[in-house]
Amino acid sequence: MSELRLPPIQPYSPTTFLERGVAVPLTTPLLFGSRARPALRGNVELVLPNPAGGRGVYVLAAESVREFCRPTVHDRQLILRIIALPAITPVAIRRLALEVAAEGMAGEEAMDAALARMAASKNELLVANYTLLMALIAQADGSGADTILEASTQDLKHRAQKAVARIAPRIGKPAAWVANSLEALAEILHHIGVNARVSGARVRRLIGSLSEVRTEIAVWSRGAGDDELASCAEMVCDVADVTMSLATTTFDAAHALTADPAGLLRTWATDPDMVTRLVGRPEWLLDGWDQICLLWREATNSTARRAALAEITQLLPVLPREANDWIGSSLDSEKLARLRRVIPLNENWRTGAIAFELLARNERLRALGV
Repeated sequence: MSELRLPPIQPYSPTTFLERGVAVPLTTPLLFGSRARPALRGNVELVLPNPAGGRGVYVLAAESVREFCRPTVHDRQLILRIIALPAITPVAIRRLALEVAAEGMAGEEAMDAALARMAASKNELLVANYTLLMALIAQADGSGADTILEASTQDLKHRAQKAVARIAPRIGKPAAWVANSLEALAEILHHIGVNARVSGARVRRLIGSLSEVRTEIAVWSRGAGDDELASCAEMVCDVADVTMSLATTTFDAAHALTADPAGLLRTWATDPDMVTRLVGRPEWLLDGWDQICLLWREATNSTARRAALAEITQLLPVLPREANDWIGSSLDSEKLARLRRVIPLNENWRTGAIAFELLARNERLRALGV
């Protein structure tokens, strides 16, 4: 009998961000760090970090997850809703995760945090819509921001109607379309902010949080006196640096759209998908880093930070080759992939010895990360 020759294990190198999948904040220890992506025939599959802590990933059909482990009620509900999604994106997954957490399926703390986050998001949406309208007024009548802020409510309403009536013919659309489109654009743009309201936008907050965590990891590792630890910390910092650079570049390009509201509406009328893709790029680049930042912040002593760093190296998002198309240059993908080291995690966790501790931790992360 001839010897069976299996193909060598290939590195995990997704071509597109959609192939990489979207990070899903699951609480089951075996599913922590999973990503959801479309599969053949309209199905959904989960991409999991190697449960043994080694190289490579596991891929399984989302509907078959109960054959792999015993997911929590929170995870079962979230996965079922993801399967029903028409399109898998970071924004869509985050919305579903908030809804599930708000129903109390990840504990009371996560429920309270999710409800607060949903209320804050509604307010951010209203602010983005209002800011877009004010920018359109300023562009239409040539007034300054100060005069708009000083205007009465009735005056603003009148000027808004005039601005919409003036812009609509230039776009070739009715006035009602302009008003509805401003609301639709606010839904897309409020994650990156509009005009001066940038620092508080979710994407800008996440870039800032990642920068702080990257600095903390670098400073802590230098004082740890461990070459292996320092090497892994250097790898995390390298990937974080590239990610922040790309995210900032794509963020600036997307945010520049808001400087010309009339031009943005014109583009929205002819190619709305292009606007959605451009605004969504920083979200795709930063996807998964929020959990990494929370993991590090959760570690409050040296032992916990060593364990967190080991886990972070398994969760580092792979940068797909599609990123080259977004920035018009070439990334050194080999450099980004070469340091995915095999670092032993606590081997007892798979036996259930600390499964409940990990579950509790993951639910705390849900409360912190919604």
